[in-house]
Amino acid sequence: MTATLRDVAQRTGLSRSLVSLALRGDDGVSQPRRALAVRAAGELRLPVGALARRRAEGGPLVLGVLATEVANPFHEAVLHSVSATAATLGFALRIVDGRRDGARLASCLEALHASRTSADGVLGVAVLSSRLASSALAAVATDLPVAVLGSSGDDLAGLGLDTVRSDEEAGVRDLMLHLAAMGHRRTCFVAESDHRSSTRRAAAHAASAGWLCPGDQLRVDTVRALAADPSRIARHLGDGVTAFVAANDATAALLGTAARSVGLRLPGLAAVTGFDGTDLAARLDLTSVVQPHRRMGARVIELLVERLRGRRGDRHEVLPTLLDPRGSTGTPAPVVRVVPAAQPTVADSVRMRSVSAACSLPAPPAR
Repeated sequence: MTATLRDVAQRTGLSRSLVSLALRGDDGVSQPRRALAVRAAGELRLPVGALARRRAEGGPLVLGVLATEVANPFHEAVLHSVSATAATLGFALRIVDGRRDGARLASCLEALHASRTSADGVLGVAVLSSRLASSALAAVATDLPVAVLGSSGDDLAGLGLDTVRSDEEAGVRDLMLHLAAMGHRRTCFVAESDHRSSTRRAAAHAASAGWLCPGDQLRVDTVRALAADPSRIARHLGDGVTAFVAANDATAALLGTAARSVGLRLPGLAAVTGFDGTDLAARLDLTSVVQPHRRMGARVIELLVERLRGRRGDRHEVLPTLLDPRGSTGTPAPVVRVVPAAQPTVADSVRMRSVSAACSLPAPPAR
């Protein structure tokens, strides 16, 4: 017969509600009582969560954080929120930098996973990257809570982990509408890489451009190719491109550097936009789609702690973006309003009605 919370309560003399809190690892339970409840649950072979066991042992509460690149402006902004949220909830962090290296990211994930068996190992892993294989993430999620922040959210459904991403499609759509309102039709998407964040935004750019203008107006390039051969930028300009839509703010900055190396001024000869809404965008006066990095960073930690405290169902959250127009896309042309010199007279109104009637379509013939 399987033991229950009631059995633990009877053995320890604690209330059932206090036993429940202790075995979930929640706050508000003294160390001696927590240790008593965990020990009794072990004797009765009742499963005890890693958080409750670590707290009963007096060990450190550590969460692992694996980022594609810590120095990336977006990840830097997210990590501020990640650190603040973890501290508020009573957790320390072990932050690992993938340095934009796929092999390093994979090995670091394995190392965090393996650490779970040590006294100071991580209790869960927050992944700030869309560059890891879903199979690798699913393998870690069998033993530890895993929350992934990034564009790969939709690809990870049903794998026993949680995801947080922004509504990138809506963000790119708002950006393209802004460019269309400024008179831009032929745009070039500048990809950072072939990873999920770039491909998802490239697809959203293609979809938006498709219903804003003919398909032959769409151009795509990579920042690596443009940096290696900046004359490609001049060719795009000569081809009628009036706006470059960069995959993120850092890519927009690299595009500007490549253009200056051959004497071209971007933004200036064409509009330039970014994505992420980082401090870099503010310094460059760059129009950008703002991802809610504070909320995203907070949620990825909160989701891990919810799992540690007993939640079982997967969560896949999509947070709204916000367009922040700046100088890199120029100033909209002023709207000209024609104001009549005087209010129309009664005679004018009669003439207007007569002209309107004369211009109306004839009624269909009677059947």
